[in-house]
Amino acid sequence: MPPVHTSSLEELTAVLERTENVLLDFDGPVADLFPSGSGTKIADETRTPILRAGVVIPEPLASTVEHLVVLEFAAEHAPEALESAEQAAVAGEIASARTAPVTPGAGDFLSACAAAGRRVGIISNNAAPAIEGFLELHGLRDQVEFILGRPFARPRLMKPDPTLAFEALRALRSRPDQCCMVGDAVTDIEFARHAGVRSVGYAKNAERGRQLAAAGADAITPTMSDLAAAVRLLGRG
Repeated sequence: MPPVHTSSLEELTAVLERTENVLLDFDGPVADLFPSGSGTKIADETRTPILRAGVVIPEPLASTVEHLVVLEFAAEHAPEALESAEQAAVAGEIASARTAPVTPGAGDFLSACAAAGRRVGIISNNAAPAIEGFLELHGLRDQVEFILGRPFARPRLMKPDPTLAFEALRALRSRPDQCCMVGDAVTDIEFARHAGVRSVGYAKNAERGRQLAAAGADAITPTMSDLAAAVRLLGRG
């Protein structure tokens, strides 16, 4: 299978030069929240309240490491356990954020945006307290204008639902065409499309790049450093 085409510096700048503000995903572009399959523990802890409520969790949800999918299951099939499951998920994300590494180039990208006067807001399906703690720990908080995390016990409002995008646009006092979403998941690209904002897919491998391109990303970057370079190039222009 041939490698996916990633966007050149000129193609990245062509997307960014049409926008002023950045909507930035967290897990992926900023942090590696669950490296090496470490999401198993939080998924188990998120399942526990559901099982205690006597609700049978079918496969593949009974063994998935994706705790956000478990939350969505709870909202639909075990609403009486949803708040407890959410509390377990938040606690697990906060714990993971304490040891998660910064994505290479993420700090450079945030610095480049700050120097260029681009306002950055983080929009994530992870919990805001985990994101806040991570940014404070690594000295990045002052380069992010606001954080919009997963609404507590309302997983239906996670991306790709555009609700948080509209909240971000209000916070920025910005039009959709003035913003660019940067994310590593298909849901980020769908989220951007639903909200009417441009998007750059962050793809660490060819398969993810193909998925993001198929979802409609306006550009694909293999590294956050490349995106920082594009911001700096525009800043010099």
